[in-house]
Amino acid sequence: MARKGTFIHLLEYAVLKATLAFFGAMNVDRASDAGGWIGRNIGMRLPFTNRARDNIALVLPDLTREERERVVTGMWDNLGRTIAEYAHLEVFAKPEERHRIEVVHAETLRALAASGNGGIVVSGHFANWEILPVAMQFEDLDGGEVYRHANNPYVNEWMIGLRERVTRAVQVPKGGPGARTLVKLLREDKFIAMLVDQKMNDGIEAKLFGHRAMTTGAPAGLSVRYNVPIFPACIERVKGAHFRVTVYNPIAARPGADAFEDVMRITQELNDFLEERIRERPHEWLWLHNRWTKQRPARRRVR
Repeated sequence: MARKGTFIHLLEYAVLKATLAFFGAMNVDRASDAGGWIGRNIGMRLPFTNRARDNIALVLPDLTREERERVVTGMWDNLGRTIAEYAHLEVFAKPEERHRIEVVHAETLRALAASGNGGIVVSGHFANWEILPVAMQFEDLDGGEVYRHANNPYVNEWMIGLRERVTRAVQVPKGGPGARTLVKLLREDKFIAMLVDQKMNDGIEAKLFGHRAMTTGAPAGLSVRYNVPIFPACIERVKGAHFRVTVYNPIAARPGADAFEDVMRITQELNDFLEERIRERPHEWLWLHNRWTKQRPARRRVR
């Protein structure tokens, strides 16, 4: 069984490398376009796409079937582009390619960094989510980024290596092993980038689109314990391989408030932020997560 698992992991890794070589043979714009075409025309046909349809039907019930299908098509276009752009992630970090990433309202972050303080920047799986640490590097925000360990160890090692080459960010594994690193970074007044839109089974029960959604309490807990602000951010795909990263007003712990209640409040505010951004651009969010707890309606056939 161990040999079989190793073989499958090696096979998956070989497919990944072949895919990246295919997209890497093109320039970044052509690769992004090709990835979008593949996503729209092949990804839509994959059976697990039904999870995205179910999620959309659950939380956006007023959409017609045709509108839901347009969201799913847009999601696959974006996901295909994102996968293709992994072959060119180092391109986005080059100073001469900075025009590809617009950062809106970054002055608050820069002012905080100049004053010798740090913070937590949170977002979700919007557009190409790998762009967030690149944008932070352009704004001279030193620190780290939290990542989820890939199931495939070869893919995981490759991903960590790629991110380390692209940015200066310290790679921090999600969960207990990375907790000490996060605390160290915050005590050194550095910045941490986190994606907080995935299901966390041992997290906090908060609401997302009015439904129960187990949510990580890590950013809120760190904010309350170490008195650091949280900056919600959103990544948008402007056109092709060009992006806009918008930084929003910070969420901060309330002095004198009960710590548990404050963590609950902040966690819900972050989910409210995510919901607003998803409603604005539903086609650029990754609907394939098993995000909500045991709630799956039958997809509406007509409207």
